[in-house]
Amino acid sequence: MKPFERAHAFDSPYFENSQRFASAFIKSDPKAMGRVLFDHTVNDWRDVVRHKIDIPAAIFSGEESNNLPCQQWAQSVIADARLYSYSSAEQGDHFLMFKNPLKFVEDLRAFLER
Repeated sequence: MKPFERAHAFDSPYFENSQRFASAFIKSDPKAMGRVLFDHTVNDWRDVVRHKIDIPAAIFSGEESNNLPCQQWAQSVIADARLYSYSSAEQGDHFLMFKNPLKFVEDLRAFLER
């Protein structure tokens, strides 16, 4: 796959199941979602991440996520943060928790139990 095509590949049976569930039970308002997304993307969150997160943090990303560089940065400035970066073969994109929930839960559980 070309870089970042993984996020648009819906080849995980787990992802298909979660999408069907969400479509059946969660009704979204595209206008409201657009406002939230716009607000989130135009804000600079670096001061919040750098100065307000003062507990151990688990950060999940993947080599196919366009957010990986900022997740790597967050891991570097949050004390006791752990970055879990999944490979493309592990469904390592923006939706990794839906596409590979067994590994995600295993990693999250290990982080919480440490």
